[in-house]
Amino acid sequence: MDPAVKLEVLESIAGKLSITIETHNLANNEIETQSGYCKIRGRHWIILDQGLSLIEKIEIISQTLKKFDLETIYLPAWLREEIESYPFDDSEI
Repeated sequence: MDPAVKLEVLESIAGKLSITIETHNLANNEIETQSGYCKIRGRHWIILDQGLSLIEKIEIISQTLKKFDLETIYLPAWLREEIESYPFDDSEI
């Protein structure tokens, strides 16, 4: 499947889970930052570095979605398989 289409599907599912996805330039010599999930004032965010490839963005969003309850949300078979292939992450949401 085309990575751009995969990314659109993932962004849509994140939206259904009230996860905001933003892309920024994270290259800053003073503060080390990296792409990933965070929770700020009770809101869920995925921050992505604009320099990431589509594949890297897909992996970060997929790994984040694995932390959420996806039982009530329709996931295409390819996505369910991809999410289940990531190692279990028991960190809190």
